[in-house]
Amino acid sequence: MDSANNVFVGPDGYFKVVIDDFDGTRINAWHFEDNEGNKSVNLAKLSTGGHIDLLANIASPTVGSFATRDGVQRITREQAEQGLVMKK
Repeated sequence: MDSANNVFVGPDGYFKVVIDDFDGTRINAWHFEDNEGNKSVNLAKLSTGGHIDLLANIASPTVGSFATRDGVQRITREQAEQGLVMKK
């Protein structure tokens, strides 16, 4: 994918990943669309990196376990940054 080819269509059109803003170095805006046309928010705002990282179908046991683990790690990190995690 690049600025000229900014849409990736998944198997059987089940989903799309769309790059909305790429400056040649960093992805500044992108979103996910399902096969019914529902769109996510700008997912680049949720990441500190310049890459695309997405787990879809949270109801799937395989995906759900990854998402839960990541969510707990993210919350722990954010709370530590705010001084809310107890230390010895």
